[in-house]
Amino acid sequence: MSGPDAVRRLVYRLPLRLEGTGLPELAQRLLGVDWIVLETRGRRTGTPHVVVLDVLHHDAERDRYYVQPAYGDAADWVRNVRREPRVTARVGARRFQARVRDVTGPEGADAMLRFVRLHPWYARIIAWFIGHVHGLDRPDAVLRPELEALMTLSIDVV
Repeated sequence: MSGPDAVRRLVYRLPLRLEGTGLPELAQRLLGVDWIVLETRGRRTGTPHVVVLDVLHHDAERDRYYVQPAYGDAADWVRNVRREPRVTARVGARRFQARVRDVTGPEGADAMLRFVRLHPWYARIIAWFIGHVHGLDRPDAVLRPELEALMTLSIDVV
């Protein structure tokens, strides 16, 4: 899977560009979806890079956030955290240090299924936009194997 084209890249960065206007916070409230802002370090340069991601699920007991990178290993931020899994993260006004780890498989599929069932129309829009996981309204037992194969990461607060 290749990375995003220029239009998609612009859309992905839009929440960051609109920070301070109140629009990202309004969008989150209207959609009922939290966004997490990650600051990674460039794998070659060490310079900071920022990405905004949809939170699939927040496990409050473990203080763990689940995300699904749209382009898997082709995403620069994923390659950065493979090299250095320690990141700075922000959800709303909360800023914290975290460690990213791969939870692809049953754990990741659980988080994704929960998100799809809680946000069915938003999940369909995202699936269409990134170009995979079609037919989200299939039974969980049919959808689960496909979701288990998609990269899912957890962001664990340290």
